[in-house]
Amino acid sequence: MPDEDDVQGVLTLQWVFGLNKDEKGIVHNLSDGRRKAIFYYVGHTAVIYDIDTHKQRLLQGHRNPIISSCMSNDRRYVVTADLGEDSMMIVWDTYSFLPIKHIPLSNHDGVLDMDIATDAMYIVTLSKDIPQSIALWEWTAEDVTEPILKAEVTAKDLQTCIRFNPEDNFLVVTNGLKRVIFWSWQEGTWKYYSPPISIRDFKQPVGDFTQSVFIPGTELAATATVDGDICLWAQVRSEKKTKATDKTALKVVRVHNSAINFLTCVGPYIVTGGVEGFVRFFDLQLRIVAWFEELNGGPIISISFDRYEPPAKKKILQVSDDDQIVQFTGDEFQAPDFVVSTANAMVIDIPSPSFSTSDQEYQRGRLLVQGQDQPIMCIAAHPSLPRLAIAGYSGNLHLWEYSTKKVLLLSIFKNLLAHCMAFDPKAQYLAVGFTNGVVKILDANTLEELQSFRTARDCILAITFAHDSSLFAITDAESCVGLFRYTHRGQDPRKPIEWVYVGRHRAHRAPITGVQFGIAPFGDAPRLISVGEDKRMVEYNLLDSEIENGLRLRCVHKITQGAIPTAFLWTTSPLGADRAKQFQSVEERDRAQDLLVVATNEYKVKLLSSENSRQCVQTVLGPTYGGPINKIMVITQHSPVGAMQYAVYTTHEKVVGLIKLPLDGNPRKAMALLAHPMEISSAAVSYDGRYLFTSGGRDCCVNQWAIHGEQLKVHDGRPIVDHYIDVVEGGKNGDFMKEIIDYFYYAQIRSQGEETTAKRKIEGKIPFTQVPNLMRALGYYPSEKEIQNMTYEIYTRFGKVMGSEDIYIDFETFIRLYVNHRPVFGINKKNIENAFSSIGADPASGVIDRDTLFNLLKTRGEALHQLEIESCLKSLLGEEVTSVEMLEENITAKAFAENLLGFEDYEESGWQEHAAEDVGDDFEEEEEEEDDM
Repeated sequence: MPDEDDVQGVLTLQWVFGLNKDEKGIVHNLSDGRRKAIFYYVGHTAVIYDIDTHKQRLLQGHRNPIISSCMSNDRRYVVTADLGEDSMMIVWDTYSFLPIKHIPLSNHDGVLDMDIATDAMYIVTLSKDIPQSIALWEWTAEDVTEPILKAEVTAKDLQTCIRFNPEDNFLVVTNGLKRVIFWSWQEGTWKYYSPPISIRDFKQPVGDFTQSVFIPGTELAATATVDGDICLWAQVRSEKKTKATDKTALKVVRVHNSAINFLTCVGPYIVTGGVEGFVRFFDLQLRIVAWFEELNGGPIISISFDRYEPPAKKKILQVSDDDQIVQFTGDEFQAPDFVVSTANAMVIDIPSPSFSTSDQEYQRGRLLVQGQDQPIMCIAAHPSLPRLAIAGYSGNLHLWEYSTKKVLLLSIFKNLLAHCMAFDPKAQYLAVGFTNGVVKILDANTLEELQSFRTARDCILAITFAHDSSLFAITDAESCVGLFRYTHRGQDPRKPIEWVYVGRHRAHRAPITGVQFGIAPFGDAPRLISVGEDKRMVEYNLLDSEIENGLRLRCVHKITQGAIPTAFLWTTSPLGADRAKQFQSVEERDRAQDLLVVATNEYKVKLLSSENSRQCVQTVLGPTYGGPINKIMVITQHSPVGAMQYAVYTTHEKVVGLIKLPLDGNPRKAMALLAHPMEISSAAVSYDGRYLFTSGGRDCCVNQWAIHGEQLKVHDGRPIVDHYIDVVEGGKNGDFMKEIIDYFYYAQIRSQGEETTAKRKIEGKIPFTQVPNLMRALGYYPSEKEIQNMTYEIYTRFGKVMGSEDIYIDFETFIRLYVNHRPVFGINKKNIENAFSSIGADPASGVIDRDTLFNLLKTRGEALHQLEIESCLKSLLGEEVTSVEMLEENITAKAFAENLLGFEDYEESGWQEHAAEDVGDDFEEEEEEEDDM
């Protein structure tokens, strides 16, 4: 992979669609009279959204999902914290949009909630795990890696909310479901007091607590409950000396009919946000002053006010000596404007004067952010317009115009969970597949439902259209492929044309990796091929597939031996290295470039011919970061030097990347970055190849990335071969590289005869026939099928017919071949155990009968002849071992590895942990290849 400087700007995040709706207090109002802006976060990205200019500033620095945030009183600083491996806390400057402090949290169990002091000098945090801890951070210090104070929360009630006293930085309040704890660090250590609560004191049960705050200008604190109550806490009055943490329950008042999710204070008001979607303002005696109940946005989870406060016309301060209640009265309700976020993934801007009007539209406020409140599972880019369809388990389908960043249309599916969708190439239809097997056809421009089908009992996994929009295919969780045709209903020309279900076929024995349409050679008739984790490639007979006989098969091929396909693409782009140079006619070139691209779990990308032979024409090393590729898309971008093609790819976990075409395994032609903190559920590219869109599933987020392929710097002043050598163990100057060079020169000598007395001519090339043995000498033992693929690749590259003459390759060609074909990871203990298990070893003891094992070696997979087995035994164990009968009758994986293969470090943990787990699959029976099944 290129250096960070070489990939900077290749994929740049342009916009984030969505909102974190699972955490409280995620939205902070940055409006201060000079700007109108809000802060929020989604996934692992923080967002500053300028309301007036409708622009996002994206703050990137977290690797894991952000789960907590807080804002300084002057709106200058925002602090974010994530949860996961290498978690951290970041302090951001909201004016420069830059991080000014990174604080590692890996040794502090992450952060569940936090707050920043009024003077912005300190941050207080609650850890997530039990035993829970409370920590105080002086983040303005020079080098912050540890808190200045830390204490264990001894209460067996997980504390979920923490707040500073806005008028005394030494006081902090926390609460869990059952306990409220008041903390002080004035004495240089954490001191606390948790006031008791009993039903007898209030003559009513008290529900679980949700949030707590200190009330400015008083000694009071308030705690909200799931029953809709507010509990007020007052200072303990005693003749004895009391501490600021000594609080007692004053009263409990019901202010909502359901749970209070959010509690805050502004000016003279206590403000609540309820599950019913209401925002209410109370005075300090808990008498309602104002209410906002027309929002229709769902349960309130955040409330944040503008910093600017309009001057009050009249303010009368009354203090009662009996109960120390401060009471404000005035001519009319006055409060700053505010924003709320809801559990329905909305952010709404609410002008406080709307309370005194009867205009319902004004009272509902202005929608600033609209996301989806359940995992986003599928996205689809319009084939000719800047539009993106977004859907998932929320039941909502948004049609988003990404040029203006506005939602154009919304369609709601009741009791249906969308899992996949696709536009047809003519932009007339949008097909949506659901988790219950339903497929709906919508109008692509209006989202009006046109047709609905129930073709499966399980989830629809993928939808793809033919190039002429005459067919579309689906795959489902039952490993079936289904086909739909746009034709006359009932095949009656007198009836209208519509989508008709043709049938489905279970042609795979494992989950389907992908299904793609192609075009028949020298014509425009569609072809359909699917690839599955069973390593089978299946082509379907579309011409003979009718409603009467369903979807029929044309042929089946086994395309890999041990590797499991993870992604599939059918393309006519020249993906292979230099594959267009040796063809004399356009027709011949186009046929050779009609390729089937298969990525595997062994981090390889295989290019196969679309002709019936399914010959593997090239194997290259794929990107090795972030897991195997699970989706590939080809784009074309125009630059001053002409059209350039790239492959955009995603992995299942977190990573997206770009590869410059043609594919040749050069690691500097690929880049990657963390796009989401968890899985990537879907991806799409814009019709013009300028943008990549990714959805993060559970993070409820869609990212829009600008693609700048020209920023990918492949050349670094070194020979290209050095790029391949970089991935060899030890690099260019390592011992292994020296060993490779020695073996290469020895292969030249060996090809001329080891005992000859003639003058040797060392030209730096070896005959290709020496390559398999050279590979084996370097620790890579290719199968006969792999050798055949390498041979075809080399002969095709040189424009020769296989076997017609010897081909000599130089050192650079060999290094490329070695890096592209050798396993990325070695064979480990688990691989051998899995292999024994798959061929019938006892599940408990791992023992297999000797004769059974060697019979399998002679009859399954690439079978060994008896003479070959005897030759191998002599090579491994010595000349005295002449037959299988001389071995132990029962063999275990450990004995096979140590005693037979000679692996001395079988039990050592140094073996590669990420090697493929399917070694035993090589013993599967060869799949039957059929024509006209």
